[in-house]
Amino acid sequence: MRPRAVFFDLDDTLIDRAGAFARYLEDLLSRYPAAFPPERREEDVATLHALDARGHTERTLFFRQVTLAFPGLSLSAEALGEDFVHRLPTFVQPQPGIRSLVEWVKARFTVVVVSNGSSRMQRAKLARAGLEDVLPALFLSGEVGASKPDPRIFTAALAHVGCAPAEALHVGDDPVRDIAGATHVGMASCWVSGGRDWPNGLPPPTLTVDRVEELLQVL
Repeated sequence: MRPRAVFFDLDDTLIDRAGAFARYLEDLLSRYPAAFPPERREEDVATLHALDARGHTERTLFFRQVTLAFPGLSLSAEALGEDFVHRLPTFVQPQPGIRSLVEWVKARFTVVVVSNGSSRMQRAKLARAGLEDVLPALFLSGEVGASKPDPRIFTAALAHVGCAPAEALHVGDDPVRDIAGATHVGMASCWVSGGRDWPNGLPPPTLTVDRVEELLQVL
C-alpha cells in the first residue's frame, strides 16, 4: 500500500516499553527489599506484571493496586506514581534500527506519533530512545484529551497532516487501542504482533508484521 501519512504508536512499537518496565521493577525491588523479600522475588515480579497488564491498566488504579498488594512498600499511591513517572523513562534504551526506520519512513511519508500516555512520561521516553528530534509531531492522549481508541485522537492527527482517513496508515501493537481504533475511523492499520496471534472477534489489521522494523518490507 502507499499511504500519504504514517502514524506511529510509541510503547512496544517504537519504544521497548516492556523492557524498560522490567528494568524499572528490578530497580524498585532492589530499593525496597523489605517489601519484596528475595525468596518471593519471582512471584512478586509476576504479580507486578499482571497488575500492569502491559501498561494497559489505568495508571492511578495500577499504583493503588500495587500499594495495596505490597503494604511493606511504605509508599502512597501518589508517591509511587511520581517515582514511576520520574524513573521509568530512565530505563528506556535506544533500539537498533528504529531511528533508521523512522528516517526511512519520514523520507517518503508524513509521519506523526499517536500515543496514549502523559506528556511528561512519553516525551521523556522519546528522548531516551533517541527519537525526539526525528519525531516532533506528537499527538499524546495527555495533551489531546482523548485516549486511543477514541476517534478524536486520530482525527486530530489527521487534521494536522491534512489527510483523509483512507490516506493514512496507523502502526501499533495494541489490537484494540491501535488497530480497532484506527479501523473505526477508516484508516488502514499495521499490527506489530510480537509473535502473538490476532484476537478473535476483532476486525483484522490491513497489514501485520512481527517487528516494526519489518515495515520497510511492506511499504
